[in-house]
Amino acid sequence: MSFIIDNIKTQLAENLPFVVYRKPNEARIKGYFCVSNECYYSKDFQEKGFVFAPFDHLKGSVIFPLEECQVFEDDFVFSELPNDQSTSLKTALSDKESHINLVAKGVDEIKKGVCKKIVLSRREICLLEKFDIKATFERLLHSYENAFAYVWYHPKIGLWMGATPERLVTLEKGNFTTMALASTQSFQGDLNPEWGKKEMNEHQYVIDYIVAQIKDQRNGIVLQEFGISDTYTIKAGNLMHLKADITGKIENFSLKDLLRTLHPTPAVCGLPKGVSKEFILQNEAYTRTFYTGFLGEMNVDCRTELFVNLRCVEFKDNTAIIYVGGGVTEESIPEKEWEETVAKTRIIKNIL
Repeated sequence: MSFIIDNIKTQLAENLPFVVYRKPNEARIKGYFCVSNECYYSKDFQEKGFVFAPFDHLKGSVIFPLEECQVFEDDFVFSELPNDQSTSLKTALSDKESHINLVAKGVDEIKKGVCKKIVLSRREICLLEKFDIKATFERLLHSYENAFAYVWYHPKIGLWMGATPERLVTLEKGNFTTMALASTQSFQGDLNPEWGKKEMNEHQYVIDYIVAQIKDQRNGIVLQEFGISDTYTIKAGNLMHLKADITGKIENFSLKDLLRTLHPTPAVCGLPKGVSKEFILQNEAYTRTFYTGFLGEMNVDCRTELFVNLRCVEFKDNTAIIYVGGGVTEESIPEKEWEETVAKTRIIKNIL
């Protein structure tokens, strides 16, 4: 058992902020354990530490400053969990009819020609019994080895957990890496499934938009040795997605401007970004807060590695608030979009 995992309950009991996480396809876990419950917000993304940023950039991005934390790394060895540590779940609030209506409204907006894609989301609220945060996080680590898996807590904000397949950006020694991630289908045993026209188009929209944003030098991004990989399929939990990697060399940039350009990505917002974001803020029946924001280490050892906050759950009292969404295009069928969100909730429900 890892000291870092054991320390989760200690920090919670003492109402002290922390984050524990593991990067995709790595065996080591890392923990930031704050020594006070002060809430710090990033001013310009020049700080060193762990950042937790919301969907709406007008809201504050929480930073765990490196100098205010004890930081530990350790290998994670999974141990089998006793059956009595399983959590009992009961759905208290779903919203099938309202989500189907929301998707239909999104499709109508797209058909007007003002945008190509809108990513629409919902919450599912579940009642929890016999919830063990440490055991739940261990299951998350064990089940999603190729995702960025984390548990994050601040007593003034809340407790979050997730396993996201989407990297926002990695910056190290002048190397730039991001990705175009879109489209979803359930895993049926085939790691190279067939993809339909709607899914292929959706992913190509994402590639085209990200490339256009990066190549627009008014955004303050100048890449050399620019490259885009072939599109390929990845598996995240019980779901499959289309992905392409985008790389290059970057110099003399402002991280704040770079993040403003990349976030929110077309995979969590839509195309074009401004129009789709405004539709989301006006029409989704709740506030996303940190869902579809980003998180990760920033400016630590000359490296920044940030991930989009997907496949996540927020814990409040005895409830789990599961956040899910999907990309809507002109070809979208509202009932199928609902079914896609149901498949996505199973990721977190299986862990709980």
